[in-house]
Amino acid sequence: MGNEFKAAAPNVTPIDLFPQALKKVREQARGAFGSMLGEMFDNADDALFELADKATTNDGQAVYFDAMREVRIKRPDIEQKFLKTLHNGFRNLYLPNDKLPEELLHSAHENTSLSLVPDDDLEESVAVRGMVTKASTHHEHALSLLVKRIEHLVRAKPINRFNNPIGPIRVCQAFQDACEELEIDIRPKLVVFKLFERHVLTEAGTLYDMANKSLKDMGVLPLLKADDKVSNRNLQPSSPVPGANAEDDSAPLQGADSQQGPIQKEEIFNFLRELLDDSRDQVVPATAASVPVVDDGPMLSNADLLNLLSTIQVQSQPAPNRADLPSQPLDVRQSLFNLVNQNPQPQGIGRIDDDAINLVSMLFEFILDDRQLPTPMKALLARLQIPMLKVVVLDKSFFSRGGHSARRLLNELATAAIGWNEALPTDRDPLYKKIASVVDRILHDFDSDISIFDDLLEEFTSFVSTESRRAELIEQRTRAAEEGLGKSQQARAVVGYTLNEKAVGKRLPRVVVDILRDCWSNYMFLIHVKEGINSPAWEQALQTVEDLIWSVEITPGGSERGQLLKVIPSLLQRLRVGFGSVSYSKVKMRTQLKELEVIHLRNLRSSPEEPADTPIAGDENAEASGQQARTAAPGVDKIIESPVIVENAARPEKVSETLPEDDEHAKVAASISTGAWVEFKESDDKVTRAKLAAIIKATGKYIFVNRVGMKVAEKTLARLAIELRDGTMSVLDNALLFDRALENVIGHLREMKN
Repeated sequence: MGNEFKAAAPNVTPIDLFPQALKKVREQARGAFGSMLGEMFDNADDALFELADKATTNDGQAVYFDAMREVRIKRPDIEQKFLKTLHNGFRNLYLPNDKLPEELLHSAHENTSLSLVPDDDLEESVAVRGMVTKASTHHEHALSLLVKRIEHLVRAKPINRFNNPIGPIRVCQAFQDACEELEIDIRPKLVVFKLFERHVLTEAGTLYDMANKSLKDMGVLPLLKADDKVSNRNLQPSSPVPGANAEDDSAPLQGADSQQGPIQKEEIFNFLRELLDDSRDQVVPATAASVPVVDDGPMLSNADLLNLLSTIQVQSQPAPNRADLPSQPLDVRQSLFNLVNQNPQPQGIGRIDDDAINLVSMLFEFILDDRQLPTPMKALLARLQIPMLKVVVLDKSFFSRGGHSARRLLNELATAAIGWNEALPTDRDPLYKKIASVVDRILHDFDSDISIFDDLLEEFTSFVSTESRRAELIEQRTRAAEEGLGKSQQARAVVGYTLNEKAVGKRLPRVVVDILRDCWSNYMFLIHVKEGINSPAWEQALQTVEDLIWSVEITPGGSERGQLLKVIPSLLQRLRVGFGSVSYSKVKMRTQLKELEVIHLRNLRSSPEEPADTPIAGDENAEASGQQARTAAPGVDKIIESPVIVENAARPEKVSETLPEDDEHAKVAASISTGAWVEFKESDDKVTRAKLAAIIKATGKYIFVNRVGMKVAEKTLARLAIELRDGTMSVLDNALLFDRALENVIGHLREMKN
C-alpha cells in the first residue's frame, strides 16, 4: 500500500482522494451501465412472456408469469442497488480493507460444507462465473489497459481484475447482489442473467474503450499499450492482499472477512457428484464389461489409475478425420475393464474416480455434439478426453478454476476453431496443423506433470495472437473499404433519388437532362461525400437544379421575364463551378451552354411571336442568333416528358423499414453484434463460417469476413432474416467451450433429477 495513502487516510475521506480523471470514468460508467441495464429490463418482459407462452404446463407458465411481475415490481430497487454498488466500488479503491469479490467465483458463501449449499445457489454461481469468464476474455485488451491506467491514478493499492470497479467481476457481483431482491424460481432467474450478459456485459466494451480514451486524453499513460508493464502489480496483486492471486481463481479468501472460511477448490466437482448421485442409473447404465466401483477392498490407487489411463492415451487414434470421428465419447470404463482384467488380481475403482470418468465423458459428449465447432476440429479436440480425465484425477479444482491451464487451453483451442473453414487441405492449413500439433504433444508427452499445459497454453496463445494481429490489419482494410463504398452507394442513391424527384412530371429539354445526368449528379455526389446534405454547398446545388428547371419552363412573354434576367447570370456561374469541379469536358460544356442559351433567349422574348433582342448577361456567346444556335444545337427542341435523370435510383431507406415490426427473425438478425460468428449453409457440402466485421450504417449492409480478415459475404438485414428463417444461416455461440459444456452437463443432470 502506498505511503501517500497511509498518510492521507486518517484525515480525508475517499472522495477527497479522487483524481478528476477517475471521477469522469465513474460518471461515464454510471451513465453507460444505467442505460444498458434499462435496455435489459425493457427486454425482460418479452423474454419471460415468450417462455411462459411456450411452457407446456400450467405450473411452467405460472413460474414465468410470476417472475415477469416480480421483475417489473423490483426493477427500480435492483437498478438503484446495482448502480450504488458500482459507485461504491470507486470509493473502495481508497479503503484499506476492501473485500475482493472472489466469492463470486465460488459462491460457497458462509459455509464450506457443500451439503449446506442449495443447488440453486451453485447453479447460479456457475452461470455468473461463466458470464465473468466470457466478458473478461471478450474485453481482455481494453480491460488490461484500463486496469493499468486506474492503478496509475490510485497508487494506494494494487489494481487487478478483482477490484477493477467496472470490470466484469465487480459488475457481475453488483448485479448478483442486486438480484437478491428477486423472489423467483432459478429458471427465470437464469434467463435474467442471460439478458444481463447480452445487454450489459457484451456491450460493456464500448464503455471500456470510452474510459480508456478519456483517461488517455487527460494524460493518463497516453502512450500505453496492452503489453506494456507499468508495474508488476497490474494483473497479480502483491502478497499482502490475501486470496487475490489472478492465476488461481480458487485461492482461499482468508482475512478478508473473519467469518468467511476458506473456499473449497473441489466445490463444483462435489456439486456435480451430488447431481450425479440422483441420476446415476440413467447416466451410467450397469454393464458387465466395466470395472467394479468399490468403497473399500482392492482399489486402484491414483498412480495405478493414471498408468492405465496413460496406456489408453497412447492407444488413441493418431490422425482423426471426418470418417473416424466417434459418435460418442470413448468408453473409458470399458477400456479400463479390458486392461484391469489382464491383471491376475483385478481391482475395483474408487467412487470418486468413477464419478470423474462419468463427468468427463459427459463433457466430451457435449463437445462431440456441439454444432459450434467444425467437424474436423471436434475430431481433434475429442482426442483430449483421456488427458483431461487425467487432469481431473490429479486436480479436482479443474472444474472450479476458470484459470486452470488445462481448462484454459481447451477453451483457447475451441475458440480459435470456431471460425475455421475447410478452405485448404488440413495438412496445409496453419491453424489446423497448430491445433493438431498441440493435441499430439499432449497425447505423447503428458504423463502426470500438469505444467505441460502452461507451456502449451503460452505457445498457442502466442500463435493465435500473431495470426489475430495479421487478420485484424486485413479486417480493418476491409472495413474501411466497405465503409467508403457504403458512403459512396448511399451518396449515389440520395443524389439519384433527389434529381429524379425534381424532374418527375416535368417537360425538360434534352440538354437540361444531359447536364443533370452527366455533370450535376457527379457534382452533387462530391458534395454529399465531402460535406454532407446539411451543408450550404448541398443547399446551393439543389437550388441550382431548381433554378435550371424553372429557367427552361417559363412561358415566353410571361411575367417571370424580369426574374429570369436576374437569375441567368448567377445560374450560369454556378453551372460553370460545377462543370469545373468534376473536370467536365470543355467541348461538351460549351455545346450544352450554347443549347441552354437558345432556350433562355426564346424564353426572354417580349411575346411568344417576337424575337428577343436582350443579351444574356454573363454569357460571352450571347451574340449568336437564336436560329443559328438552334441549327448548331439539335438538343434544344427535343423535349423529354417526366425524365428519369439517374437510372435505378431507389429511394434511400433503412432495410429494417421494409420488414414487419414483429418479425422475430428480423429481431434476431438485428441483435447480431460485430465480432459475432455465423455459419452460412449454401448446400449440404458447402458451409462457410464468417465473422460480422462491420454494419455499414449508410447502406444497412452487414459485412462478413473469414478468420484471416477477408470479406466473404455481404448481406442486408432483410436477407439475414430470411436466411435465419430458412435455416441457411445460424448464429454461433463463441462462448468458452468448457463453460458451455459444464452448463450443459449441470442442466442435463438437473433435468434427470427432476
